[in-house]
Amino acid sequence: MIVVLAAVIAVLLSLDHFKPEWLLYQTECETIDSLRTYAFVVSSDPKETARCLRYETEQRVLLYLPKDSTRVQPGRGDTIVAHTRIRRGGKTGAFDYGLFMRRQGIIGNAYAGRNYEVRISDEGRSGYPLQERLYRRLEAGGLSGDELATTGALTLGYKEDLDPELRQRFQTSGAAHVLAVSGLHTGIIYVLLTGLLTLGGRVRPRHEDIFGRGVVSGVIIAAMWGYAWLTGMTPSVVRCVVMITLAETGKILYRHSPTLNTIAAAAVLILLVRPSDLWSVSFQLSFAATAAIVIMARDTEHILQRKEWRNKLHGKILSWLAGTVIISLAAQLGTLPVTMYTFGQMSNYFLLTNLIVLPIATFLVPCGLASVALGGTLAGKAISYATYGLAWAMNHSVGWIESLPGNSTAVQISLPMVFLLYAAIAMGWLTIHKSLWWLTGVTTAMTIFCLLYTL
Repeated sequence: MIVVLAAVIAVLLSLDHFKPEWLLYQTECETIDSLRTYAFVVSSDPKETARCLRYETEQRVLLYLPKDSTRVQPGRGDTIVAHTRIRRGGKTGAFDYGLFMRRQGIIGNAYAGRNYEVRISDEGRSGYPLQERLYRRLEAGGLSGDELATTGALTLGYKEDLDPELRQRFQTSGAAHVLAVSGLHTGIIYVLLTGLLTLGGRVRPRHEDIFGRGVVSGVIIAAMWGYAWLTGMTPSVVRCVVMITLAETGKILYRHSPTLNTIAAAAVLILLVRPSDLWSVSFQLSFAATAAIVIMARDTEHILQRKEWRNKLHGKILSWLAGTVIISLAAQLGTLPVTMYTFGQMSNYFLLTNLIVLPIATFLVPCGLASVALGGTLAGKAISYATYGLAWAMNHSVGWIESLPGNSTAVQISLPMVFLLYAAIAMGWLTIHKSLWWLTGVTTAMTIFCLLYTL
C-alpha cells in the first residue's frame, strides 16, 4: 500500500505541472483583477485581522471590510455589494500564496473599501447551523470569553469567536495542533466511545460472534463519521476516521494490517476522492506527524514496556512522561520541514508545550462534549465549571510559554530544501537501523541544505 501511495503522489505531482482545473477546485475566474461591481453572499462570521474584518463568501472569495462601528455588521446570508477587484495573490518568498488559496477552493481576495452596500437577509439569519447551535449550548452551560472559544475550537471545530491574539499565542508556543480539531481529538473520542460500548473492555463480543462485532464496529464507525462531518471534514480528522474505519472493518473480517499500511491506505482513499488535499497543509502535517509517530514509537516500544514500570505508580508516571516526549519529538521531526516552508518559523518550546497542554486537552475534550450534551442543566453547569477551569489552565499555560524569551525562530526555506531535510531524516533512520554508510547521505543532504540556506 505504501508503494501505491507513492505512485498516486507521483501521478498528482506530474499532473500539477500542467495544473488542470480539477486539481484547483475549478477556481478559474474570468474577471480576476478586473474592477467591477460584485455581489458577495456572506457564508461565515467575520474574522478580525489587524486592520480589517475578513468574510468568507459563497463566491469563494475572501472579502475584507474596514472596521467601522458606525455601520451594520454583515452576517451569514447577507449580501455585500462592492465595487472592487478580486486579486489572485502572489508569492511570499518561495511560497506561492495564490496557488495555495486556489487549492483550498478560494478564487482570491477582495477589499471593499468604505463604499459598499449591505443587504440584510432575514432568511440567512433565521437559524444557526448545527455546529453553532451546539456551541451555544456550551455558552448556556456557563462558559464565556476565551475559555468558551477554546473549548468550542477543541471539541466542535468552531473557531469563529477565537481572538486573533489567542490564536497567535497557540501558534507561537507550538500548540496550534491542539487548538485545531485533529487526530488527537478524534483519537480521544474513539477511546471514550470504545470504552463506553465495551464498558471499559469488560464486555466484548466473542471472537466468533461476527454479528456482535459488526454492531459494535458499525456504531463506532457511524459515530466517528458523524463527528468528522460536524467538525467540517478537515483532512486531519478525515485521515483519523478513515484509519479507524479500516481498523474496525479489519476487526469484523478478522484481519490485521501494519499501521503504516493503514496510514498509506487512508491517504490513498482520501486522495482518490479529493486529489487537491495533497497540497493542503493540514493533510501534509497530519500524515507526516502520524507516520513519524508510528515509526519512532515502534522503535522505542521496549522503553515504554519495561517490567519495572508496569505496576508501580512512579513507573507509570515515568512511562507516560517518556511516551509524551517520544511522541512530541517524533511529531516535531516529521512536520518540521513542512512547518518551516509554510509558516517560516519553528517553535523552540514545543516539548514543554506538549508536556503541559496534551494532558489538559485529554480531559478538556470529553468534558467539553459532556457540556454540549447536557447544556444548561444542573449537571451540565457542574461539568462546565470543570471545563472552564481546564480551558483557563490551557490558555494561561500557552500564554506563559509564549512569553518566554526566544519562543520561536524565523526560518524560511525553499521546496528543494524541504526534500533535503526529509532525505536527511530518512537516511538518519537508516543509519541507526541499517548501516553507518547511510551517514554519508545525511552529511551530503545537510551540506547541500546549508549551502542553499546561505545563498
